[in-house]
Amino acid sequence: MDRLIFSRKLDPSSATKITGPAGSVSFHHVKALHGSAPNTSDRSRRLLLYEYAAADAWPLIDFEVYGNYGEFEEKMVLGKSTLSPRFEDADARMPLPRPPDPGSIYRIQEFRKTGFESPIAS
Repeated sequence: MDRLIFSRKLDPSSATKITGPAGSVSFHHVKALHGSAPNTSDRSRRLLLYEYAAADAWPLIDFEVYGNYGEFEEKMVLGKSTLSPRFEDADARMPLPRPPDPGSIYRIQEFRKTGFESPIAS
């Protein structure tokens, strides 16, 4: 998370620690602030992400993930797609630039630690 979030809105010391045995899963809203402690073992940490959204919740950014509208429709699990997306009065943040070689989420986090600081947080 960028420094702006921590310095002005959230107190990380008030976070609730949620733990579970190996193989546990976490389900949470995309806007829920979440994280994990550094992996101090010599084994890689595995991660599986499933993303679900309402059929009328059109992606505001990163549409290249789907390639085209047909691929977007093919991934529909339930509901009827629409050409009129639903918009709610909600905060939206500009995305951080992707690293040149994004790889996994861990690679993105590593790049974030070493090479990129949000211009908004400065």
